[in-house]
Amino acid sequence: MPPYHAPLLRRFTRDHLPTLHRAADGPAALRLIERIVATDRYNSFDRFHETTATLTTAYERAGADVEVHPVPTGGRLGSGRWIIHEAADVHTARLELVSPQQQCLADWRDNPWHIVQWSAATPPTGLRGELVVIDDREQIDRLRPGRLRGRFVLTRLDARRVLKPLADAGAAVVICDRPVPNNPDAVAWTKFGWGGIDMEWGATRMVGFAISANQGRALRQLHAEHAQLLLRARVDVRRYSGSHDVVSGIIRGAADQDDEVWAIAHTAEPGALDNASGVAACVEIARLLNRLIDDGVLPRPRRSIRLVNGYECYGFFAYLENVRRLQPPLAGVNLDTLGARAAVCDGRLSWHATIPMSASFVDRVGDLILRQGLRLADTGHRLSRREFVSTMDTLIGDPKYGFPCPWLNTHFKKKGHFDAYHSSADTTDLIDPAALANQAAGVAAYLYWLADAGTDEMLEIAEAETRHFVHALAKASPAQARYLRDQHDVSLARLQRWIWSGDRAAVLDRLDACRQRVAGAGRKAKPSATRPRHPVPRRTAPLTPTLENTPPHLAKTIRESRLRDWALFWADGRRDLTRIRDALSVEYGREVTLEQVDAFFRAHVELGYVELAEPARMLSKAALVRDLRALGLKPGMDVIVHSSLSRLGHVVGGADTVVDALLSCLGRSGTLLAPSFNHRQASLYNPRTTPTINGAIAEAVWRRRDARRSDHPTHAVAAIGRRAAHYTADHARRGIWAAESPIGRLIHEGGHILSLGVDHTTTTAMHVAEIAVPCRCISQFGERDRVVADDGSVKVVASLAWRDGRCPVDGSELDAAMRRHRHQRRGRVGHAEATLVQADAVYRARINQLRDVCPTCTIRPKLPRSRTSRA
Repeated sequence: MPPYHAPLLRRFTRDHLPTLHRAADGPAALRLIERIVATDRYNSFDRFHETTATLTTAYERAGADVEVHPVPTGGRLGSGRWIIHEAADVHTARLELVSPQQQCLADWRDNPWHIVQWSAATPPTGLRGELVVIDDREQIDRLRPGRLRGRFVLTRLDARRVLKPLADAGAAVVICDRPVPNNPDAVAWTKFGWGGIDMEWGATRMVGFAISANQGRALRQLHAEHAQLLLRARVDVRRYSGSHDVVSGIIRGAADQDDEVWAIAHTAEPGALDNASGVAACVEIARLLNRLIDDGVLPRPRRSIRLVNGYECYGFFAYLENVRRLQPPLAGVNLDTLGARAAVCDGRLSWHATIPMSASFVDRVGDLILRQGLRLADTGHRLSRREFVSTMDTLIGDPKYGFPCPWLNTHFKKKGHFDAYHSSADTTDLIDPAALANQAAGVAAYLYWLADAGTDEMLEIAEAETRHFVHALAKASPAQARYLRDQHDVSLARLQRWIWSGDRAAVLDRLDACRQRVAGAGRKAKPSATRPRHPVPRRTAPLTPTLENTPPHLAKTIRESRLRDWALFWADGRRDLTRIRDALSVEYGREVTLEQVDAFFRAHVELGYVELAEPARMLSKAALVRDLRALGLKPGMDVIVHSSLSRLGHVVGGADTVVDALLSCLGRSGTLLAPSFNHRQASLYNPRTTPTINGAIAEAVWRRRDARRSDHPTHAVAAIGRRAAHYTADHARRGIWAAESPIGRLIHEGGHILSLGVDHTTTTAMHVAEIAVPCRCISQFGERDRVVADDGSVKVVASLAWRDGRCPVDGSELDAAMRRHRHQRRGRVGHAEATLVQADAVYRARINQLRDVCPTCTIRPKLPRSRTSRA
């Protein structure tokens, strides 16, 4: 590949990386690792909360804002969701040889790795039993029920794989002595499950211990020398409904504090390298960036940087899914196993790509920054670019609900992972403070650049990505070419979120030119059919299911499909199963069959993660145009659409096809409008990037290259067509629902209201009527909100103060009024009920409803703003 041509990015690394490197403090990060390990090593939820306190203090001292989000244990069994069934506090775990001699074999207080996670408890007096040694899985599978009743089983097999058959055979305790490479005295971290015991074996309970290979060898020798070994186990574990914590350290953005770049690193594991090192690196990133910002060396970035620490998968996924935000994070990185001494990882600093169907430009941006950073320190490391590897955490790269998320680590050697992985040998001795500092500084630069980048930087990366893909297409097969073009499209779509200032249409023109260059490069694939030939899957839930919480028959189907978990992410509601099969064949480098893909997605349908649309039932643009014209849509009309895409049914091409159909009906002389509100869910409104919460069709309208969008910070309106500029001009100054507002103009200039699958409670024309009565419960200029101007500056504008109470005249009565006076046409568009009405009719009906009510109403605007300003 040619060099990545990004002069602005290279200038940033030249100017700031040395400063970040000098400011990083490896020894301080190492001391924090020791404090984290001191509590996390116990694998006990009460101690995990102590880690939360440690991190909270550390982030506060680093100058970061801190948020702690408790994630409750429990959840719906069989849902596929990532749940930890219950919390578990360990108080005592001791394994003793009783006869023919007395000896302590394992004591949790001396070495917490000795207890198997999710072990059952014993009676207070303990359990006694005879030792048997079984290392053959086939032998275990042949055991009859009750054959091992009350026995203690010593095995080198994985405890997760033998829990159920040993329990069925009546074993009371399992003792695992799995070897740790080149560490015979180390105890392997052993679990009966990840977030708990697999739901298929959920009722199974067993006491579990882990000992080192050397301990196991000695115990086996003793067993061979004596006819009988009698052991005793005492375990005090308290299981309960509890919680685990997600701790965030936040560097607040100077302008848009809601738009965030994330680094994730997991807590609640007992190792120093895996993964207290990643957590300590997050705190160090917060400290060094805040120091340089406070000292005036770096300006505060435009957007926020969130450093997220929590339980692997279970914490991050719950946090991403359940904490409400206007849109997913921009991008980020997974920090898992950082700072290993060069000898531990064969000098490899591995930079693993983000998930294949997410925006891959982050891979190359991070590569450039990290390579430059490594030149500043002689730690013996070199950057190793690698393909995507699922750490499970990196599934947060979900392209719909998550963010592009590469993985930085010193986990891998030339062959396999570092020797002490998941064992008691994973201590701070493995970590080089200088390497940890250098890697933290590199990640700090990556996060800061992403958080601060604007339109110029975005366009530079778009051009660099285009050159990269044009070069790759030169040698690509037709199937590979389609795959690469899809990847390029995904990157450019994500990059649009970095538009900060300037003429949006001109910026989109440059991005379209990039797309055209990639479309014209390389060999052409056979054009896709305009209508799908096979079912089209559309995702309905975030992330991927965990098979531990999936009904056994569905888990079996998913496993037997031989598709990777993240194959689910190709289900975007546009690709049919054939296109997904083709994409997966390129991704895997082997043939994937339609039968595999069909089985995989139908299992996810049953699990509730996907809907499948059959081609014969999908709506085409032509069908929508026919229905819209039958409803009364004509060329030359000016129409605002209020809509629900889901109620229309499955549309080929989704919301964009609906917009195409609407524009076809209105023609060049008409104008299409749509609400583009954020309802103050955005603390900063940028007309170029802030999404709307008015649904997929409204979102598709404002994102068109030829769309105009008004400047009102909470209730913008978007328009496409002959009079788009007229409708959207000067909105914030005129007033949200004034006569000269976009919707006011539509009402008074003969426009129409189209409702697709919704009723008139969504019709904003009624608010124009409320202002006109006038009501006294709404102030058009009683609040203050922030807007990004064309030059990139942030200005404060007067905006809506909403009523402090419910209007006594319910807007739902408008539908009845429209029917009673026969003002609107009714029909069906797709599967949705639809109405078309002249906007003035709704306006007059609402005035009639309110004329006698508003003068006596005591409801007033909510003043001043009750929410906390983050300006």
